[in-house]
Amino acid sequence: MFDLVNQERVKAGLRTYAINTKLVDLARMKSQDMYENNYFGHTSPTYGTPLQMVRNAGISARVMGAENIARASSVVRAHELLMNSEGHRANLLNPLHDTIGIGVVSTPNGVYVTQLFLGH
Repeated sequence: MFDLVNQERVKAGLRTYAINTKLVDLARMKSQDMYENNYFGHTSPTYGTPLQMVRNAGISARVMGAENIARASSVVRAHELLMNSEGHRANLLNPLHDTIGIGVVSTPNGVYVTQLFLGH
């Protein structure tokens, strides 16, 4: 998914994302939380909002709190759904974002994907 996202940024004339391992860990935790707690939304019963989750992990940046989530049959399908959604596409192609963490959890019915964005 990281490669697919960066391909979209290059097509749009933007710099590619740097990956942040702390954000990756948080994104994986969020995807796992959605699966285990049977919800699909930006506010987690466990971690709160994306901004709260990132702040509670001790991460700070100039631009924080943007999150994309998807539930789909595959990573490629999740990427297509995100790119076909105006708000999610705007997060992916936001020039203020330069760092990403992506968490994918495979389930018997497909994948849960969380993308967390920062701008330094």
